[in-house]
Amino acid sequence: MIVKAFANYGFAGTEMEFEEEFPDDATDEEIEATMKDIVYEQVDWSWRKVD
Repeated sequence: MIVKAFANYGFAGTEMEFEEEFPDDATDEEIEATMKDIVYEQVDWSWRKVD
């Protein structure tokens, strides 16, 4: 089965679409975890304090 995930980062209308293939017996939980990982890999989670 093919699953698509969409991410809208809200910055200048940045939208991304991801597609992943899963076995037909994949659970919703497995799909959600995998798709979150794919989307999160595209985000820079770094931060720093500004004085």
